[in-house]
Amino acid sequence: MAPVRSRLTLKNKIDIIKCYDAKKQSVRELATQFKVGKTQIGTILKSRVDLLRKWCNENVNGETKKNFIEGKGFEIDHVCYEWFCRVRAKNLPISGPLIQQKAIEIAKTLGRTNFKASNGWLEKFRKRHNIAYKAICGESSSVDHDIVDDWNNKLIEICEGFVPKNIFNLDETGLFFRALPNKTMCLKGENCSGGKISKERITVMLCVNMEDDFETPLVIGKALKPRCFKNIIVNDLGVTWKANRKAWMTQELMKEWLSNFDRKMQGRKVILFLDNATSHPHLNLQNVKFAFFPPNVTSTCQPLDLGMIKNFKTHYRINLLKYVISSKDNENIKKPNVTVLEAVMWTTAALKKINKETVTKCFIKAGFPGSDNIGKLTQVEDLSNELTKQVSTIYPTNAQDYSSIDECLQTEDLSLNIEDIINDGMSEDESHDVEQEEDSTDGVDEEKITLREALQLANKLKTFCVNKSDAISLSLVNQLQSNFEAIAIQENKQTKISDFFFQ
Repeated sequence: MAPVRSRLTLKNKIDIIKCYDAKKQSVRELATQFKVGKTQIGTILKSRVDLLRKWCNENVNGETKKNFIEGKGFEIDHVCYEWFCRVRAKNLPISGPLIQQKAIEIAKTLGRTNFKASNGWLEKFRKRHNIAYKAICGESSSVDHDIVDDWNNKLIEICEGFVPKNIFNLDETGLFFRALPNKTMCLKGENCSGGKISKERITVMLCVNMEDDFETPLVIGKALKPRCFKNIIVNDLGVTWKANRKAWMTQELMKEWLSNFDRKMQGRKVILFLDNATSHPHLNLQNVKFAFFPPNVTSTCQPLDLGMIKNFKTHYRINLLKYVISSKDNENIKKPNVTVLEAVMWTTAALKKINKETVTKCFIKAGFPGSDNIGKLTQVEDLSNELTKQVSTIYPTNAQDYSSIDECLQTEDLSLNIEDIINDGMSEDESHDVEQEEDSTDGVDEEKITLREALQLANKLKTFCVNKSDAISLSLVNQLQSNFEAIAIQENKQTKISDFFFQ
């Protein structure tokens, strides 16, 4: 008598594949060990590629026992579960009736007029995807520790075969690039979906590997060609500049960046960890493998969220405050003329100040395999003292509040449109419609400085550095002057170099 076919979980199937790969056991031996039929073992081994992809790349729940048979209800089930994951990723509560209502809405969109989201369907849907009802009790419930533990157990296996320099993490963060300490209380927690406050923001996408190599940051503003970028090639400043009307990440922008990243990684075997945001497409690239974090655990499992982004923003705000403090006109301290050009320059400067140890600690804290001599470090570089010092110079405001004013600022369109999920797309990218910054502070046309005047200013800076006995700054100014002289020779070879020097 043939053995009863057991319903194995995805984790059980992965264990079978591991045993087969490690011990080269026969189908009969595996069937005896796992108490299932030989045919079932054979089917699992034939589907090993698809099963490993679900386990390592797509983070399908390990306790899932049965795939939905592709048919009339398959697409409804797929889209409904995708919607469920996206809503839970935002830590929003979902009830059974809400799932049923959404399933009916999805069915109508797909033209399935006879579909009924009965209680029986809901129960099967819940069991199929291992969805449990849990009470929501404050912030501690926002992260499912069972999912985190399951992810941490997978992580070493997912990273197997990848050296640290080829393990990358990517994430976006919103930034109030003009915010000063006295605006902390009115900005914190604001829903940046429109109005004056939203005009003060940009989105910065960061990507870094375990060896502290940051990719060129992608900065998304509200104007494709702000007036402050006049006569400037912004990409030469160390960022990739993009724009749309809400300064959000879109799927089109992400696809473009990923394609360029894949070409850059030619000849390397790279894995990129990112969350399941709506703007993050699931692509098949030649050199880059994707690994998506489980929903709603990025605050615990994503290295960039464990200190690097906060570190970046703190360095950025220290640069902003230094700019305000050094202003000659005290009347301008409360309203400094901060354009997106300054924001771009401070972004690149802030990234350069993040030290390697901070990056390593964040990856290890997230559970990634690290150096034995570092251990499970949980603390990253503390910049609170320096930020407090700068803040207190201007306003008696809590530096911690100031550093986290845009901590939960959205970076993508959160409207859960069913058509977008079905088409795996986003709302249209409106960047081609946006040409100039609407904010008047970016509309100030600064007088163009000639190369001759630039060299003259460099000479004055040298005199200043000498009088202040500042050897470090003097060295930098000398390099600056040398660069100006090289430009002069290149732009106008007929001009004598002596024409640019002054007595």
